[in-house]
Amino acid sequence: MPAARYFSVISPAPWNKSGQARITVRTGGSYEVYLCVGNQRVPLTEAEAWASWVALGNALSASFGPVPEWAADQADDRAGEG
Repeated sequence: MPAARYFSVISPAPWNKSGQARITVRTGGSYEVYLCVGNQRVPLTEAEAWASWVALGNALSASFGPVPEWAADQADDRAGEG
């Protein structure tokens, strides 16, 4: 089993007290991919994770346009942190 690696970003979350939510993806460990959004946890296979990536990219760009600056700024800056 490969060693677990963590990748995190912070998103705006006006509904919670801090105004932010941490989104973390863990690769390796007991699941191929483990997605955490706040307190929500979703174990995924590699294929499910890639399919989610494609579906989210298609839906978000079609519905909301280009990537917001706060997301683009974190695309590479936080990779591997956790």
